[in-house]
Amino acid sequence: MTMNISTYVFGKFEKGYRQFPDDYTKSIFQTFKDNGKARTQIAMHRNGDLMYYGYIRLLDGNNYIGLCVVINGYYITDLSKLFDVFQNVIEMMVREGYLIHFNDQGEIVASATHLVEDKEALDEIKQSLSSQFENLDNKILPAVSYEKSSNSIKSFSIQDPLEDVVRSSFSEGYTLLYKSSGYETYSVLSYKGVVNKLSEQIKSLEAEKKSLSINLNKQKRKQKNTKWVSVLSIIAVVFGFIIWNKVLYPDEVTKYDAGEFLYYGPMEDGKPNGTGVAIYPKNDKDKRLYYYGNFTSGKRVDSNAIMFYRDGSYFRGSMDDDHWNKGTFYDVGGDYFEGIFKNNIPFEGKWYKHVFAQSLTGDE
Repeated sequence: MTMNISTYVFGKFEKGYRQFPDDYTKSIFQTFKDNGKARTQIAMHRNGDLMYYGYIRLLDGNNYIGLCVVINGYYITDLSKLFDVFQNVIEMMVREGYLIHFNDQGEIVASATHLVEDKEALDEIKQSLSSQFENLDNKILPAVSYEKSSNSIKSFSIQDPLEDVVRSSFSEGYTLLYKSSGYETYSVLSYKGVVNKLSEQIKSLEAEKKSLSINLNKQKRKQKNTKWVSVLSIIAVVFGFIIWNKVLYPDEVTKYDAGEFLYYGPMEDGKPNGTGVAIYPKNDKDKRLYYYGNFTSGKRVDSNAIMFYRDGSYFRGSMDDDHWNKGTFYDVGGDYFEGIFKNNIPFEGKWYKHVFAQSLTGDE
């Protein structure tokens, strides 16, 4: 049998209390909140032929979010599933970013300073709550007993016998059911894990960026070649930007351990493919630090790549995997070579020391 159901969203944010729809139920919801004893709770209230099933979840500070379903003429007999119903809706709200979201520590917090009327979101919440409540076991409400005051309050924990809680729900004025742990859905726990992991990655990347900046400052003190330092500065900015943004846009960028290096960038068929960054370990045998450029089927292939080394030297130009083809090599001493390379050694081109110094032809 289809039940006559109404739904409410209410809560307190930085700019105060608000609810949708806004009507006489405010005092009922306030009683729900004032008698709370745990981070999450189910609050039930009977008013004549109406049964109120509310859910309150504490957020950051003094903020909280609440949901309520009002049923006419029936009461729920299977209260064990009530927490799951409301937690599924909380999960949906977090996922859609309506009113609540995850902070950097993976905790659910308020997204706004006040409760915003979003008709589409409210309709989605109503539809989800209504459909789930329709599937709960229920019975017709018995006649009102006037032995108990309409303002009487009785509290239970989730470990108490549920038949006692059910009986109290329609005989007492208010019945509160607490759950101090295990109130997250599997998906919410998964989301929290991802957020925590990303937070740790950000910290790690900030440390990498700081290390790069320190290295840059050292090279600035060592270098007299203005062009070399200028280009190195650009590289530091480029890497800082790329490394930072790979965490801010996880849908576009994948972290992949290639064994030889740690890769951040797009993937195709399980291999690095497209513009990305390779970060080499500290014990790399060739003392490589970063590679920035194109990847094709897992290989570093680009006409304008950058390979940065731990001693401050770097190559910029065309590369085929680890082989330099043609470009410019900047040495830590301030000299640089422009031309063709063979086995990553200058082969044909010119060395510069602020002025032209020497020409190479073939195997000379």
